[in-house]
Amino acid sequence: MLISPASPPAGQKDVSAAQQALKRLGFKVRLGRAVLQRCGYLAGTDRERTRDMENAFLDPDIKGVFCTRGGYGTSRLLEHFDIRLVRRQPKVLLGFSDITLLHLALQSIGIVSFWGPMPAASTGLNAFSASWLSRAVMQCAPLGRVPLDRRSQAGVLRKGKAIGRLTGGTITLLAASLGTPYEVQTRGRIVFLEEIGEEPYRIDRMLTQLLAAGKLTDAAGIVLGVFQDCAPQLFTGKNGLSLDAMLKDRLCPLEIPVFSGLAIGHMAAQVTLPYGVKARMDAEKCTLEILEPGVNN
Repeated sequence: MLISPASPPAGQKDVSAAQQALKRLGFKVRLGRAVLQRCGYLAGTDRERTRDMENAFLDPDIKGVFCTRGGYGTSRLLEHFDIRLVRRQPKVLLGFSDITLLHLALQSIGIVSFWGPMPAASTGLNAFSASWLSRAVMQCAPLGRVPLDRRSQAGVLRKGKAIGRLTGGTITLLAASLGTPYEVQTRGRIVFLEEIGEEPYRIDRMLTQLLAAGKLTDAAGIVLGVFQDCAPQLFTGKNGLSLDAMLKDRLCPLEIPVFSGLAIGHMAAQVTLPYGVKARMDAEKCTLEILEPGVNN
């Protein structure tokens, strides 16, 4: 089922294109009632969006719940949605960006969900992202080595190897989870991070907040994806730090392995990653390997 737990898609054309893209992958597609509803920047009222979530997880015929897009609003949905429903009727949940919070909520009760492309978002589905989506949610086998982004150069921030269960997402949302019932848990985990539209000093502020809350310091390792449109604008030249310099300044003192360049982020050619499964990283070789399947049947 396609649902909109945050902001609505741009219009019916995007939803129709999403339906066709998913059908080409072999899915039978049903739409939530609030997919195209509008309540300001939200896809309908909190109750309408929550009802779509409830219906999706209560219906035994629904095998997967795919989010049309992110934007804003998932945290408001979580005020009303009983995540225990998911434990009774576990199924694939797919999305990224604002959906990070929903992933963290499900991870808090031990449910595997999937960071991956949203078919009605501006990034859509291309051949690369569709292939990884199919592998992640339609095959009962570990994904193996995760590819690097072809547009950017992988980089080693701190050498080392680590094994741990996977967590992470958009840094803005990870910081927003602090103090909530679905606060990100990083102890012993491999944490993937990405961001869009935030200057280095703002990302610095969010990383500092996470560090002050005791997060990341206890992680097994950190893998950085694509930071889209995150170049300095306000503080530039001698008055600022580049994105790379800021990330090294904040993350290298943690004394855990860190590398950059993973194919995740706000872009079309991104992989699908299962939250909560065991993964292995080698920062010197810039490799992340998924060791367990995300689905069992």
